[in-house]
Order: sequence, then structure tokens, then C-alpha cells
Amino acid sequence: MPKRFLIALCASLMLSVTAQAADFSILKDNIKKYRALKNTPEAPLVEFTNAAGETVTLDDFKGKTILLNLWATWCPPCIKEMPELNELAGEFKDQDFIVLAIATGRQGRETPDDFLKNRGLNDIQSYLDPKQKFLTALDINTLPVSFFIAPDGTMQGGIIGITKWTTPEAKAALTELLKK
Repeated sequence: MPKRFLIALCASLMLSVTAQAADFSILKDNIKKYRALKNTPEAPLVEFTNAAGETVTLDDFKGKTILLNLWATWCPPCIKEMPELNELAGEFKDQDFIVLAIATGRQGRETPDDFLKNRGLNDIQSYLDPKQKFLTALDINTLPVSFFIAPDGTMQGGIIGITKWTTPEAKAALTELLKK
């Protein structure tokens, strides 16, 4: 009897993992440029800071679906997509979803806090990665770049460059993804 239970448990866990991966696959056809990762590695546990200067890691957000966006105040494509990321953050704030917009590297004339405040982007919190630890850990040298991270901390896929985050298709896919 215990052997049957173990087999059933393993099968259930495999189906759960497959279901989770399948949930993120809905993004592929509905968010322009989204690419799913073939393997789902753990997200890098680099340290970054919040607006208060406190050190945080992605582990502090486990249990939520994370849209990790790396950007800079001097980057025109980053600036262009920030209002749409703000809209997503506001629209999905009551769900287990967070847009982590992390300003990486040296910034322009405005601090990320001032940048967001001056443009009325109030649904995104400011985070900083001045030493570009994320870009180094992910071996990426372009901005913006965005990744979806599952509630268990695994990276599911992402987008290099700018995309349209607020199309009806993108919002519907996120709504479906975040259903419990």
C-alpha cells in the first residue's frame, strides 16, 4: 500500500509541475516577444535595495508571481514601457503578483524614485541594483529585460527589449495565469 501511495504522490507532483509550466505557456502567444525557458532555473538570489535603502532579494517575494523588469532612467525603451508596467502593477495589485522594476547600473539625471514620482507612476515601487548584479548573474547586457518568475522562485521565461504589456491579449493571459 505505501508503494502505491508513493507512486500516486509522485505522479501528482509531476502533473502539478507540468500544470505550472503550462500556465506560463499562455504568455507565449499573448505577450509579444515572450520566450519560455526550456528549463526553469532558480532565479538568482542577488541582493538589491528598496527605496528605504534596505537590502532585499527575490526570496522576499516568494509565493507571488513576479514580473522582474530591469531598466534605467536613461534608457528610452525603458522609459517608454514604464507606464504600461505601472498599469499592470495597479491592475493586478490585489493578486499574488508584483512588478519588480529594478533600476540597474548608473542612472541618469533623475533618481528612479524621482523618475517614477515625476511621471505619476505610483503603482510601481522603486528598487535599485547599482552594481548590475542581476545583469551579471543572467549574463545579459541590454535593457530593458523582463522575466517571469513563478511563486516557487523558478524563472519561467522573459522578454529582451520592450514589449506591449497592456494589450487585451496580454492582460487576459495574465488574468488566466494568476487564477487560483
